[in-house]
Parts: sequence; structure tokens; C-alpha cells
Amino acid sequence: MPALTAPASTLRIACVGTAFSFVWSSAFIAGKIGMSASGPLTLLSLRFLLAGGLALLLIRCRFPAALPRLHDGRTLLLALLAGLLANAVYLGLTYTGMQTVPVGLTAILVSANPLLTACLAALWLKEPCGWRGVAGLLAGIAGVAWIMWERALALPADLAGMSLILIGTAALAVSTLLNRRIVGRMNPWGIALTQLFASGIALLPLAWWLEGLSFRPSLAFFGSLLYQATAVSIGTTLMLLWLVRHGGAARASSFHLLNPVFGTLLAIAILGETVGIRELLGILPIVAGLALVLRPGR
Repeated sequence: MPALTAPASTLRIACVGTAFSFVWSSAFIAGKIGMSASGPLTLLSLRFLLAGGLALLLIRCRFPAALPRLHDGRTLLLALLAGLLANAVYLGLTYTGMQTVPVGLTAILVSANPLLTACLAALWLKEPCGWRGVAGLLAGIAGVAWIMWERALALPADLAGMSLILIGTAALAVSTLLNRRIVGRMNPWGIALTQLFASGIALLPLAWWLEGLSFRPSLAFFGSLLYQATAVSIGTTLMLLWLVRHGGAARASSFHLLNPVFGTLLAIAILGETVGIRELLGILPIVAGLALVLRPGR
């Protein structure tokens, strides 16, 4: 496994991680808009194929050297597996589960990802975590649970849907570790191209079989699809690969703790939802926890 590159500054990692979390969180609202006109698998398949096509166009015009090479088959296979786990498995199961599980409870379930990733990174990749890192992750998860507790319990949840989300969360954690093994061996644009196309092709037959690959054309649907393909799929993939390479798998994953915060703020601004003062207090342990994770000790 290649060693970490020269670590970036804590401030730079924090800025990139915060931007990554914001764009990632906005995908849930864009996804809700898109799923009002199509099934979740259809939306995801079209999103990944469009993102892969745009990435290929950019690479051929600006970064031709980033095209994946077939001489390193093992690295390419790991990139394919990581992309399928993060996109096809995680998002496919999560979007399907969100049809019967409240968004608040979904956020709580997905927030287990940073802790799971940190544990697997320490065991598998021997990444140091330390007591500060563990305490920070636990504090962040506590803040997430505090923010979403009342909303999650106020609406009914389906056990099968929750199980799908948990399986998808575990797949995302494994994908983050696999990306850690390949970021020093492949160009980030090449990784993004490989993973997006593979995920779109993998979901295409399922979307055709289960949903008929049908959608209702509208400006809102195409706007949602374009935003998810560009800013979300391409943007967050490149930012996550940068975070994994410069900060490690555990630190990169820790920024998922901010997702409920941004998700709540975006829901207030765009969907007109309301939030109480007690829920906003949950931001404090999340910020404190991220500070501990970003500076886990000497």
C-alpha cells in the first residue's frame, strides 16, 4: 500500500472536507426532486452514466494522460470494486431505503460510517487513530443523534429499509478503504471515470428490470440529474480521493458527520422545514468532534 503523500495543512483539509460534506448533503435534496419523476435506480443509473460521459469528455480534452491503463489490472480492479461499493451498492440501497425510512433516521444510520471506517482503517490499513480520534468520532455521532432524534422517532420507519441503509453504509466504509489503496497508483480523474461508468452500467439492467428505466421529463428532473452528475458525482469523488490521499481514510470519512447539519440547513432554506433550538445545539459536539479527529495528537 502506498504511503500517505506529504500531509496537507489542517485548515486545507477542513476546507475541502466541509465543501465535500456540503455538496454530498445537497444530493439528498436533489435526489428527492429527481425521484419524484423516476425510480431511484433509474435516477442513479442515468446520473452515473452522464457523469462518466462528462468525465471522459473532460479527460480527453484536458487530461489525456489520466485515462485508465490496463497494464495494472489489480489497481484497476480495486478501483472498479470501490466505485461499485460507493455508488451502486451504497447509493442504490440508501435511495431505495429512503422510500420507507425518514430522512432523519437515514442520517443517523449513515453517521455510523465514520466510526466503522476508522475501526477498519486501524485494523486493516494500520492507520493511527488514538484516543482523541475515537473520542471525536463518538462526540460527532452523539451530535448527529441529538439533531435527528426527534425527527426520526416522529415518523414510522420500515425495518427492511433500515437494513438496506445499514448494509449500504458498511459498503461505503469498505469503499473508502479501497480508495485509500489506489489513490497513489491512479490519476484521480481516471479513478472517477472508471468508478462512475462501472456504477452506471451495473445499475442499468436493474433499473430496466425493476423500474422500466422510465421517467417523467421535466425541467426539475433534468436539472436534478445534471446537478447530481456534475457537482455531486464528479465533484465529491475528486474531493473524497484528495481527502483520502492527504488525510487518510478515517479523517476523510469523518466529514460525513457534517451531513445532517448541512442537510437540515438546506431543508430549511429550500424545502421550508423548521428546526428547533435544541436540534441546533447538536452542532456543538459535531464541531468539537471534528476538531479532535483532525488533530488526533502528535
